[in-house]
Amino acid sequence: MVTNWSKVRIINELRERGTTAAALAAAEGLSRSTLYSAMERPYPRIHELIAAALGQRRQDIWPLFYDAEGRRLSRRAAAELRASTRTAA
Repeated sequence: MVTNWSKVRIINELRERGTTAAALAAAEGLSRSTLYSAMERPYPRIHELIAAALGQRRQDIWPLFYDAEGRRLSRRAAAELRASTRTAA
């Protein structure tokens, strides 16, 4: 089943790499709440920032938002992917 990483997992991964979501947000001039919101919603700019901090590709962290090449999925494609993962479970 394909799922995005949870907010808790992302936060823990950041901590393991010696940083926090708050520090990452501050370094980029963003509010902490913007960064936290982006962990659960499509937000390509913030996703790229988080992925770089984690040493991952954004499509690996948020496979429900991006295709294998890292291009943003359309809302329709994302909805179909979510529906297919629910029925497969």
